[in-house]
Amino acid sequence: MDLIIAGVRWPLASVEGASWLDDPKRAPSVTDGAPRAAHKVRGIVIHTTRGARGGRLRPGGQASTRAEALARYQSQTAREVSWHLTIDTDGTVLQQADLATWMTWHAGHANGWTIGVELVQQHDSADLWQAQLAALVAVCDAAAVALAIPRRVLLDAGGAPLLSPVRGLLSPAARSRDGAQLGGRGERWGGAIGHCNLVPAHVRGPGDPGPLPFEALLRAGWTGVAASPDGLLP
Repeated sequence: MDLIIAGVRWPLASVEGASWLDDPKRAPSVTDGAPRAAHKVRGIVIHTTRGARGGRLRPGGQASTRAEALARYQSQTAREVSWHLTIDTDGTVLQQADLATWMTWHAGHANGWTIGVELVQQHDSADLWQAQLAALVAVCDAAAVALAIPRRVLLDAGGAPLLSPVRGLLSPAARSRDGAQLGGRGERWGGAIGHCNLVPAHVRGPGDPGPLPFEALLRAGWTGVAASPDGLLP
């Protein structure tokens, strides 16, 4: 397939899929969001469709049309929700908006500077698949080259992918479950981050998307950098 980035086609020979330009039936254009300048894009936010962590990495891929169903959903729902890319359990990628020039509504206060990627989880499982993560690496690598996004991910003090909120990335309006302000600063950070890094721990999908996507990026040569113990960005 070709990724569409700032109106330019970026061929991905190893990835099967479609964009809204090539197959609007499978990947209809998103209806939520707004135009943005390409130079504002700094990062990639990885989500899973169920927000369920703890799944296993499964070999190969699992045949699925779940990405197509989700693509139709986000183009038709009355909810204010959208994202750029859906990656199914068989590695199929559907793109519904330009990664650079359209802001989707997937990460609240971070929408303006990030690309939204959804990894499909099937209804009965939190597992992710090798084919799916290979496609994720391919699209992240292409976006990093096209938009000068640093190839890095956040690590915790033990060197594992960081799966907790980062104070520097939280919205200044973020509060704990009991209403206490969390000291968020709404900073922008170049690299690949998780939904879990942007929201308080009690919000849907704590730990989302889990370690597997970031481990795949690290194996592909992305650099791990540690956040400080108090949640400041490196």
